[in-house]
Amino acid sequence: MKIAPLTMREYTDDLVALIDSLDSPPLVVGLSLGGLLAQLVAARTRHAGVVAACPVGAAGIVAATPTTLRSVGSIYGRHFLQPRPWANPLHPPTWQRFRRWVANAQTEDAAREFFADLVCESGRAYCEVFFPFLDRGKATTVNFAAVTTPVLVIRGECDRVVPPQIIPKTAARYQRGTYLQIPRSDHLVFSGEALPVTMGHIDDWIARNHVLANAIGDGQRLALYRLGVPEHLAPKRCGRG
Repeated sequence: MKIAPLTMREYTDDLVALIDSLDSPPLVVGLSLGGLLAQLVAARTRHAGVVAACPVGAAGIVAATPTTLRSVGSIYGRHFLQPRPWANPLHPPTWQRFRRWVANAQTEDAAREFFADLVCESGRAYCEVFFPFLDRGKATTVNFAAVTTPVLVIRGECDRVVPPQIIPKTAARYQRGTYLQIPRSDHLVFSGEALPVTMGHIDDWIARNHVLANAIGDGQRLALYRLGVPEHLAPKRCGRG
C-alpha cells in the first residue's frame, strides 16, 4: 500500500478497529503525531485512559513560537513547497535537522537509535494536520467531550517541535485532563534518559486516577499502544501516490 495518500481518518479507523478487537479497554498512548491519533481514537473507542505525549495540535488548538516555526520550516518546509505535497510521501528529515530540532537533548547513541527507525509518512495526513482549515473532512478535529476517562498530556521542557502552549491547551479541553512537563527532555520523552522519568510520572498518574481498575484482569498485563503510523501501513520504502 502506498503511504503518501493515506488520511488521518484512515489511520484512525485502522487503530479503532485494532482496539475494538481487544478483550478489555487499553490505556492508549501516543507520541507526536501519535499523540493526536491517540485522542482521535479515544473519542471513538472504549479505553481505560489516554497518554498524549508531545502531541501535535488538534484542529482549533493553535500556538506558535519563533523556535517551533523555525523547526517546522526546517523539517517540513521543502515538502510543503513542492507541487501537490498531499500526493507525495513525507520523507524523514536529515540527520542534522533531526539532531538539532527533534533529538536536541538526547545522547548521540539514543538519537541515532531513534533516527534509524524513521520511515516515510503520509503527505496527505500531514497536510490535514498543518492546514486543518482546508480539510473539509475535519480529520484532525477531536470530539473532546466524548472522552470521559483520565487524559495525561505530556510536554518535554526542551521540545523544539511542538509549541509549549499546545500541551496545557489540549489538557484543558478534557473533563479529566492533566498537564505534565518532563524536565530537560526534548520531543522524545520516551527515549534515552527521559524514558524512566516519563514512565515514573505515568505510573503515578495511573495510580492516582485508578486508570487500570477496569482494564486489567487476573494475570493480564497492560496493552500499551504507542500510536503513530500503523506498522502495516508504513512501508520502509517510500511510495508515491
